[in-house]
Amino acid sequence: MEDDFKNLHKEFHERMNLIKRLGGLRINILHVLDENGPANGAEITNTIQSDQKSCKTPNHDQKNSRPLPGSLYRMLKNMVTEGLLIKREDGRYELTENGQKSINKIYGRFKPTGKMDRGEYSIKNSLTEIEGHIDYLNAIKEERLVSYRELIEELSKKLKNIGDSLK
Repeated sequence: MEDDFKNLHKEFHERMNLIKRLGGLRINILHVLDENGPANGAEITNTIQSDQKSCKTPNHDQKNSRPLPGSLYRMLKNMVTEGLLIKREDGRYELTENGQKSINKIYGRFKPTGKMDRGEYSIKNSLTEIEGHIDYLNAIKEERLVSYRELIEELSKKLKNIGDSLK
């Protein structure tokens, strides 16, 4: 169990380093192309802006912002040079195998497959998060959890009720 936790911890740090290295605009571009398939610069820009407008995070400071064309096209050119994207003859950009691997590494086991159904993704993501937290708690020595017994039992009942309601 402790080795599992160490591996998850290492995987988390690797993912964070990749996110830092790629930066926000690169990740947005990778995400848009992964979710929607090949797109030109204007389509990528519009999708990024649309995604930011629909962001439900309070005080989201990038609402209504869109990448500047100079920044976007320079980044697309760099991403082609880096082997993350290819520029097709029709002017649309597409993920390379390396680009797909990068976005999969960022998403990790939370990566939805196919066109994302945000409701389905949210459920899957929540359950995966709960599973990860349970794995973490299982790796902790029992004496450290004793003072949380009541809360753990309450959460266990809630999960059981959800499971029972599905029968």
